Amino acid sequence: MTPVNKPYVGTEDTGATSHAEVVCSVCSSRHLKFLSRYRHAHLMRCCDCGLIFAGRRPTEAELVENYGGYSRADYDSPITRQRYRELLDGFEGYRQTNRILDMGCGIGFFLEEAQRRSWEAHGSEFEPRAVEINRAKGLDCVQAPIGLDTFEPSSFDVITAFEVVEHLRDPLAEAAVIARALRPGGLFYCTTPNFASLSRRLLRGRWSIVSYPEHLSYFTPSTLGSWLERFGFAPVKVRTTGFSLSRLQRGVSAATPAGQSSDEQLRVQIERSRMLRAAKRTVNGALAMAGAGDTIKGHFELRG
Repeated sequence: MTPVNKPYVGTEDTGATSHAEVVCSVCSSRHLKFLSRYRHAHLMRCCDCGLIFAGRRPTEAELVENYGGYSRADYDSPITRQRYRELLDGFEGYRQTNRILDMGCGIGFFLEEAQRRSWEAHGSEFEPRAVEINRAKGLDCVQAPIGLDTFEPSSFDVITAFEVVEHLRDPLAEAAVIARALRPGGLFYCTTPNFASLSRRLLRGRWSIVSYPEHLSYFTPSTLGSWLERFGFAPVKVRTTGFSLSRLQRGVSAATPAGQSSDEQLRVQIERSRMLRAAKRTVNGALAMAGAGDTIKGHFELRG
């Protein structure tokens, strides 16, 4: 999802932006701190709202190059499918229009699970080949970025965004789109890497998530909430969870099949072992209490 970014004030053709010209992409503050440890990703911290974001605007050419060869999550993990089904169980209480939208839907695994629950499922995706795959499977998928006029107001009961918001160039524009498309009282559910995670604190500049121009906005539970609250969203449940082995491995080969990744292998082992599942609950509980899990999982309701 990459709509035109308004908060950046720089030279759009080259992407070059001096520190003095940059404003926060959420609160428009100029009270910013350059994070020298993350200079390879041009990261800055807003001293007013706390958001971490890339202070250099990527050009359209950079984005096309990056996403043109982007590695989609094409591996159909049975464990992820089960997590989707568990999420959909929790979404039942929001079903009124019977419409659900998955932003950044990949090749539609979540949409397929939603359809099996009789949801009218819609998706958006930036990568053109993924859009083609979804449509070939009979799934309703539009080319991202979506705008304010893509869907009628209050069209959806639930909008989801799995590992999407970190890619946004203009979080304000995206939140406005979500708030318009979601009905009052509807749910926005998102997941995103946690900049306050234990793994980021350990690895700092070597944290594999810090990647330009792929990732442009870096959230913590606090900054995720403050971003969405500006558009009428109220947190229902925001927690952090998990500790990813792959995020500890900077430069993991993209050629490694997703089903053979260290994370997926560990997930399979945990699912098969009662003792490991208990250990996982303990670790997740400790990370959640500290707000230090690798992934933020946020449920936000749109106030009526």
